[in-house]
Amino acid sequence: MDFTTTEAANDLGNLVDTIVDSVCTPEHQRELDRRDLGAPLACGGRFDRDLWRKLIDAGILSSASASSLGGDGFGALEQIAILVALGRQLAAVPYLESVVLGAGALARFGSEELQQSWGVPAVNGEKTLAVALDGEMGEGPVQAVGAGAGYRLTGTRTQVGFGPVADAFLVPAETESGTAVFLVAADDPGVTVTALETTGLGSVGHLALDGTQVDESRKVGGAEVVTWLGTLGTLGRSAFQLGVLERGLQMTAEYAREREQFDRPIGSFQAVSQRLADGYIDVKGLRLTLTQAAWRVSEDIPAEIDVASAAFWAADAGHRVAHTIVHVHGGVGVDTDHPAHRYFLAAKEIEFALGGATGQLRRIGRELAETPA
Repeated sequence: MDFTTTEAANDLGNLVDTIVDSVCTPEHQRELDRRDLGAPLACGGRFDRDLWRKLIDAGILSSASASSLGGDGFGALEQIAILVALGRQLAAVPYLESVVLGAGALARFGSEELQQSWGVPAVNGEKTLAVALDGEMGEGPVQAVGAGAGYRLTGTRTQVGFGPVADAFLVPAETESGTAVFLVAADDPGVTVTALETTGLGSVGHLALDGTQVDESRKVGGAEVVTWLGTLGTLGRSAFQLGVLERGLQMTAEYAREREQFDRPIGSFQAVSQRLADGYIDVKGLRLTLTQAAWRVSEDIPAEIDVASAAFWAADAGHRVAHTIVHVHGGVGVDTDHPAHRYFLAAKEIEFALGGATGQLRRIGRELAETPA
C-alpha cells in the first residue's frame, strides 16, 4: 500500500519548514515570550506578526485555499502539511483559525458577498477571522432573536483562538428555526473581546455579544457549518500537535545523545531509550491516523470516526510525549531559557483543547453505536 501524501503537500510542508525555521529561532521565541509577558493583554497574546507577514509574502495562505477565494484549490492534505510544519516551531499564527476554518467555511457555505468581503481578504492576509464555538461550562448557546430584516445576538463564547486580533468571528447561535452561524465583525456595536491568559501564552479571547445586530446577509449557514467547523478544527489541532510532538521528541533524543551521566550518554540507559522509543511509536500512530482522516476529509468521505481517532492519538500521545520531553531533559526541561518547556506547554494545551483522550474514545463509541451494522 502507498501511504505517501501528495506532491503539493510535500512541497508546501518543506517550504513552510524553511520559512518557519528561519524566523522562529530560540532568540525569536524568547523575544515573543518577553513581549507577551510584559503586556499579555494589551498585545492580544502570542501573535508572531513577523512570521505571518513572511507566510503571506510566500503565498502560503492562498496556496491551499479554495479557488473561489483566489487560492490554488488544494485541500485538507495540503493544509495539514502546512499545520504540521507550523507546529514544529510552535508558530504563533492564525493559519488554522483564519484560513482553514474561517475562510474555508465561507468558501464552502457562504454567499458570494461574504466570500468577497471577508473570505478573499482572509486568504490574502488582509483580515483575520476567528471561530467562536465554545461557551463556558454549563452555559447555553448564543441566542439570535429576529429583529427586522436581521437578528440580534446575545451571549458569550470563550477560548476563541486569536480572538484578540480578529477582525470578524464565525459564531453559532440558536434561532427560532434552529442553529445558524453568523459572521460578526469585531467593530459591530455590542461586541466586546477580552484577551485571556492561557497555559501556552497564546492569543486567546473571550467574546461577548450584547444585542449585536446583524442582517440576513451575515448568515453563513446552518448546523452543517458547525459540524464542518468542529471536524476541521479537530483535524487541524491534531496536525499542529503532530508537529509539536515530532520536534519536541527530536529535540529530546538529541539531548539524550549529548547529555552524559556516569561517563556515558543518558540515551544509552535502557529506561531513557524505552521512553524515547514509546514516544516514537506514539508520534507514528498520530501521523498514520491523521493522514487517514485528512484523506477522507479531502475526498468528502464520512470521517467522524477517523478524525476522532486522530484526535485520540493527539491527546494521548500529547500527554505521554510532553512528559517524556520534560523528564528526559531533567531540570533543563522546566528552565524557561531552554525551548523544551514551550513544547510541553503547547502539547498539554492542545490535549486539553481536544477534550482529552477519554473524550475522544467516548465520541468514537457513540459513532460506532449509532452507525448501522
